[in-house]
This record gives sequence, structure tokens and C-alpha cells, in this order.
Amino acid sequence: MEEVLNNLEVNHNLRQKDWVGLFLKNLQEEKPSLWIEEERKLGQLGLYFPELVACFSVQQNRFHRYDVYYHLIYSCDAAPKNSLTLRLSALFHDIGKALTQKKVGEEYAFYNHEIKSTEIAYEVLNRWEVPLSLIKKVTLLVRYHMFHYQDFWTDSAVRRLIRKVGIQNIEDLFLLRVADREGNGFRQGEPLKLKDFRQRIQDILKEEKKFKITDLKINGQDLIALGIKPSPKMGEILKILHQEVEKKALENFKETLKEEVKKRFL
Repeated sequence: MEEVLNNLEVNHNLRQKDWVGLFLKNLQEEKPSLWIEEERKLGQLGLYFPELVACFSVQQNRFHRYDVYYHLIYSCDAAPKNSLTLRLSALFHDIGKALTQKKVGEEYAFYNHEIKSTEIAYEVLNRWEVPLSLIKKVTLLVRYHMFHYQDFWTDSAVRRLIRKVGIQNIEDLFLLRVADREGNGFRQGEPLKLKDFRQRIQDILKEEKKFKITDLKINGQDLIALGIKPSPKMGEILKILHQEVEKKALENFKETLKEEVKKRFL
């Protein structure tokens, strides 16, 4: 009896592996939703991806044309077909709504659904035995897809999001937001707010690359060691050195800068 059960388990695992392979292949088609919906109707989707089927008929608020299930598969369609990461992220980004739906007045709310969606994505992708690198990227995008940029965000707030997501993942996060928007059923394209946010990030990164006084290989303590007394003069010296290095008139080496101080200010 034990041998029979073991064989059944092996066969089931093989079938799951085959189905997952077919599923991932179809995610790269023009409209994965067609294949996914056919699998749902055949009952196959419920066998291997019950978490997605659980979203069927889960209603959203008035700002969404579709229930959670159709929103997910249409968001998947809207994600770039050449990116398996984004197709999967789009398919999982709101999957936690089936477990977080609450009626608030006349509307439905889904508090912290991105956290539950991240947990489900991690569990399912591990079950499917996809590469760990893919799991990490998908769960990262799902976890942070709910950012709501506002003009009043400080530079520090923008930098915090960049650190959490990783600058290399920011553009994928934006593409996921666009897919989410288009899968909504009412909107198309990239919103102006997202374009503003992209420009804000570019401006901050550009500013960070600028050569600053603090980047000098010499500082106030070095000036004191050379015999410069603590005074406003120290700031002026560092400012002059910074300008000279920025103009490439001086190299930013400690000994070079020390010699310049001795020559010009002592």
C-alpha cells in the first residue's frame, strides 16, 4: 500500500511539473489570460493554482471593472510579454485580496493585501520549484507595488523607497504599476504621476553623483593638523579646494591637497 501511495505522489509531482512548465510557457504568449481562463473552465487551474481560482467572483470597489481574478489575468496580459518576472508579478500582485476583502460602508477594502499577496506568491512559486532568483524578484515587486508617490514626498522618502526596492528594480516596479492600471479595465498607459516620479528619481540620482565637498580626501581635521586654526577660513579653504578638484585643476589625493594648502594658505 505504501508503495502505491508513493507512486501516486511521484506521478502527481510529475504532472504538476509538466503543468507548471506549460503554464510558464503560456505566460509568454500575447494574451496568457486566454489559456488561463480555459484551464479554469477545465478544472485544471484549481488543481495546480487554487489561490488564483479563489479570486474568482471576489468583487472590488467601483474603481475596478473586473473581479480580482479577471483583474489579475488581464494585468498579466498588460505586462511586457518578454518578461516572465513581470508577467508573474502582475498575476500575483493582488492575489491576497481574496483573503483580505472587507466591506466598509458600501465599498470593499483590502487592507495590507500586498503583504498577503507576497506571502502567497512565495508559497506558490516555491511549490512550483521555480528558481530562487525569480521568486525573490517577483515577491519584491509584489510587496512594494502599492507605493503612492505624492509631490510632497521628501528626497529622503524617495531614497528610502529606492533602497527598499533597489535602483535596478525601479523600472520593473513602474511597469508593474502600468500593467495593474491597464488590468483595471478603466485606464490605459502610464499615469502622469508615475512620469513625474521617474523624473524625480533621475534628478535625485543625478544630484548624488555630483562631486561634493565631503568627497574631498581632506577635511577640517587635516587642516588643523597642518596648522590652520578652527575658523571660517577652514570652510573657505575646503570650498576652494572643492572647486579646483571639480574643474580638474587638482587631483583628489590627500597628499596633493595638503601640498596645495601649504603652498596657498600657510
